[in-house]
Amino acid sequence: MQKIGVPKIGDVREDGRVYNGKNSCFKNGEYWATMEAFLKIRGNSWYEKRAVMDANVKARLLEKEASAKRAQETRNIREERERLKLLIPKKKVLTTEEKFQRSRDNQRRHYLKKNEAKTKARKEAKAIKGEAERVEKIKRLAEKSKKKEEAALAKSLHPKRVLLTAEQRKENERQGKRNYKHVRRARINNCEVKATPKIVEEARKNAGDCCYYCGKKCKLTLDHFDSLSKGGAHCVSNFVFACFSCNSRKRDLDPFEFMESNLAISF
Repeated sequence: MQKIGVPKIGDVREDGRVYNGKNSCFKNGEYWATMEAFLKIRGNSWYEKRAVMDANVKARLLEKEASAKRAQETRNIREERERLKLLIPKKKVLTTEEKFQRSRDNQRRHYLKKNEAKTKARKEAKAIKGEAERVEKIKRLAEKSKKKEEAALAKSLHPKRVLLTAEQRKENERQGKRNYKHVRRARINNCEVKATPKIVEEARKNAGDCCYYCGKKCKLTLDHFDSLSKGGAHCVSNFVFACFSCNSRKRDLDPFEFMESNLAISF
């Protein structure tokens, strides 16, 4: 039971009557029916469908809030990096005289070290070269053995070719043409394109067999939650799968307004 301000379809009044829309034949132009009459007009599963749509709307809003939060965090990280760059001291630029003096000092230091340990350096270089050759040989043998194992594993795991039926080939061709049309429309409207036919097919499998808007079980079609004509992206996060009826009625309407209007349709 909730207090009635501006009533919506399905709201229950204190006396148990349910708001069923505007009607000039009734007092104040509002049609308040009994629960039995309301369910007879709207259908017994009306409240269940409304709950499904409310849950979808809430999930979509939460997803948008999370996306905005991630974008803000990214901007904050970028600003922090720019700020740290400004705090790093610039490298000192040496004059010609300073560069010349540093070069002379390095030459003097190198000359002293070379004369003091010339024999020792030769022996160490020979030992290091022999060790490097031994390590390189072991590495080559290990890589060769690893490549053989990987080739054998890949050959054992190589899937056999799957022969599609004529109906499956026809369906794949039809879905490819539909995805081409969606991509073309997205590029014409300067929208973002991040989906391939394989990604669309995986999203279709994960969507189940219930319409996103009305919950009816039937053959589903691909719809963009934010329409391509209004800048929506052709990507998985913007995909929903709906029945042909809901998809054709939604067109390029605002999805939340369409969900509210879809609740008011008589069954």
